[in-house]
Amino acid sequence: MALLSLFLVVSILCAATLWKRFANRPHKRLPPGLKELPGPKGYPILGSVPDVPEKNSAVKFAEWAKEYGPIYQVNLAGSNHVWISSDQVAHDLLSKKGAIYSDRPHIPALIDDNRTSGQYLPLTSKNGAWARQRKFANTVMRESENAKFHRYPELEAKRMLVELMEQPSQYNHALESFISRVTCRLAWGHSEANEELKQRARELLIGVSPTGAMGNKLPFLMSLPDWLSPPKAWERRRAKTERKFFEIMQKDVEHDMKEKRAPQSWMKTFLEHRGSWGFQYDMEGAYSVGMHGIAGALTIAAPMQTFCLAMCHYPQYLPMLQEELDRVCGDRPPRSEDRENLPFLRAVIRECLRWRPPVPTGIPHYLIQDDSYAGYHIPKGSVMHPLEWAISRDPAMFPDPEIFNPLRWVKPEFPTYREPLSQYPTVINCTQFGYGRRVCQGQGVADEDMLIGIGSIAWLFNIAKKSENNSDEACSDSGYDSQSEAEELDEKYGLRRHHANATISAEELNAGLEKSEATEELFYPGAWPAADIAEDEAHMEKVRVKTKKSSQDLDPTLDYTTLLIAKPVPFEFDLSVRTRYLAEKARSLFEEERAKGAYSSSRAYWGESQGQGKELGWGKV
Repeated sequence: MALLSLFLVVSILCAATLWKRFANRPHKRLPPGLKELPGPKGYPILGSVPDVPEKNSAVKFAEWAKEYGPIYQVNLAGSNHVWISSDQVAHDLLSKKGAIYSDRPHIPALIDDNRTSGQYLPLTSKNGAWARQRKFANTVMRESENAKFHRYPELEAKRMLVELMEQPSQYNHALESFISRVTCRLAWGHSEANEELKQRARELLIGVSPTGAMGNKLPFLMSLPDWLSPPKAWERRRAKTERKFFEIMQKDVEHDMKEKRAPQSWMKTFLEHRGSWGFQYDMEGAYSVGMHGIAGALTIAAPMQTFCLAMCHYPQYLPMLQEELDRVCGDRPPRSEDRENLPFLRAVIRECLRWRPPVPTGIPHYLIQDDSYAGYHIPKGSVMHPLEWAISRDPAMFPDPEIFNPLRWVKPEFPTYREPLSQYPTVINCTQFGYGRRVCQGQGVADEDMLIGIGSIAWLFNIAKKSENNSDEACSDSGYDSQSEAEELDEKYGLRRHHANATISAEELNAGLEKSEATEELFYPGAWPAADIAEDEAHMEKVRVKTKKSSQDLDPTLDYTTLLIAKPVPFEFDLSVRTRYLAEKARSLFEEERAKGAYSSSRAYWGESQGQGKELGWGKV
């Protein structure tokens, strides 16, 4: 009898949730002179939910854009979702009409209402908490950028390179640790919380993703008591653990400041000027700092992993990138000051964001009142998606959009080319960072992390598809079977020879983008020889033919995770250092920093087994 009663309660709640969504769908009565947005018809109650695949859903929405136009709507279980596949339309609505398009939709799976709790700035509606935390974010990001992010990316890149040399098969962990350590240092001054920050990021990502937490798929579950709803109990424990973690981190910085040994961090800035931001409750500052930490750990590692994937399938660009790094940086990894002299590295990074955007469906906006565009009615309450997957594939702006081609950013004949090359290409203000009043305020951090991180990897390593004859641990101290092999490869690619007695003059290092007889023969200052570019074009033509094959063929470069922030599913590839000299140099740089006490081990916060079975700790992901 009790089981039957429970079944009835659940059924009633489920039906009520579906009816509420159905009843709240946009009314069919349209304002005079306006048309309804086009879109797929869908099914009763469920709308088009059955037609949307869980994996690579952005691809499906981009296909619908080709059928229905640059702006169309989709009914998803009674909720109206508007998909924008044009950069111009996105600017017209989300930027120019930001007053009504800057709110965020409700995320059912979170215990506290994301729109009003003030816990997560990127998910907060346009209210007082949003204004206060946005002001704080502007200050700390500007201070960090002016200080070249306190050299934290350069410091942690040295540790990352050694980890990749020692365990190349664990590249995913090394890249994500690099990002989380830098972000921890920026947020709280130390890197020990990097593993905890990664876990906080993973759990929150599940909570906010439409295909993640069950509470987003079946919102009625969040109306049940915890004992009856495991997803709700999981989320409550996640929220409590996150809050306690932020409290601990704030107290640690307070203690360091009392001892007068606190490194520069966002939390230190907050505590030094605690009354300047107008925060309304004790934990608002802690959440503001912590949210920026989580946001960094969530997103920046994805394009770094995409870089490894791209180099496996488009290997012709790695020697070009290495030539530039050798010429500009010599026998050290890249630094912040090298930025203006590394246009091809910036092109590779920009192309990684375009080719496989880390947020392919875009971060959604929410329309607070009825609006119209190009003769179409857009109803109040619509969830607006700037569909980055489609925006970054506009064939007029990006010829051959499915092909990874960083040359499109540095060759004048491409629509994306801009000058001067000391500044462009750049990821700053690209569409992946959002529109209007919702532009990501941490894009400077992402830019610096990717420049130093991806540049360091390319400086030290060769990347190639997995060879059947090679072992899993493809990387060694030398990277080559013999010194002669290294010399042959360096000669083949025209790389600068590295050895213990090598010297590089200041003129060579500072040459940068200056014109010379050598550079005048190349298609952009300091780029790869034109003869090899012709070979690349021939290779790209083969790729174009390959991409025209049946869609039934599995594309290995599309094996991405299903959550809101997508990253390549871990895959095997060969990672080998370019020369023994570079390997020894990388180890020497790491050991110098370690001798200064720059690196510490990760800290566990919840006891044995990360708090498994306890009130606070890691949740199952």
